[in-house]
Amino acid sequence: MDNIIKFPNTTEKEYVNGTKLAREAFTKMKATEENLNWRLNFNDWKEYKLSEADVEQVALFGEHMKFAPVVAARLASKLAEVLCIVRNYNPYDELI
Repeated sequence: MDNIIKFPNTTEKEYVNGTKLAREAFTKMKATEENLNWRLNFNDWKEYKLSEADVEQVALFGEHMKFAPVVAARLASKLAEVLCIVRNYNPYDELI
């Protein structure tokens, strides 16, 4: 995590609270990144259901997360699946 800059007009309380909040967000992001890298690397990755927290963390910090290439591809597939669910659209219906 990068250092947090204290601006001249920022009170010490605001700085401490902001730093604490940033560290908590960073910890959550890293936990999600590690979990997704671990879970989507298995052969049964299609069985995994992304949690709302997973999707939220990827939406907020996805550009800062590091994924193995195969995990990134699988995550893209899972996110597309979530999008279809949100839009009440099942791409498999067209195959029938």
